[in-house]
Amino acid sequence: MDVVPAVMDAIRTSMRHGVEGSLSVPQFRCLNFISRRPGCAMGDIAVFLGVTMPTASAMADRLVQAGLVQPQTATGDRRCSRLETTTAGVAQLAAIQNRAQGELKAVLAVCTPQEQQTLQAGLAVLWRIFRPLSESTEPIHAP
Repeated sequence: MDVVPAVMDAIRTSMRHGVEGSLSVPQFRCLNFISRRPGCAMGDIAVFLGVTMPTASAMADRLVQAGLVQPQTATGDRRCSRLETTTAGVAQLAAIQNRAQGELKAVLAVCTPQEQQTLQAGLAVLWRIFRPLSESTEPIHAP
């Protein structure tokens, strides 16, 4: 329990460096959620982020205005829109993730090969146990 907050702080710091002022970390999380679940509804975003519907809606609206997300009218209910990432949104996510992965790789470079293997094995177990059911079953790749 002690290590998880420290690791998350390091990841958030890396993510903030990658967004270069264009997205907040919650906006990044929202964009990432939408990219993993194309066609998600506003309620899905609110539940994932742990915010109210108006907060989720305002965040999604900012992503739409930035050209990173596009709403699609839901089949059968014109009042409900489904969200999908745009090409620009996918590119923004990739840039942020690549930068954060590079920074984390540099931090983990102090680990011995055995430590890296042990860490990789532990992360694979955590991924198997905690990944959302809707996620793919692809294994975690070594740093």
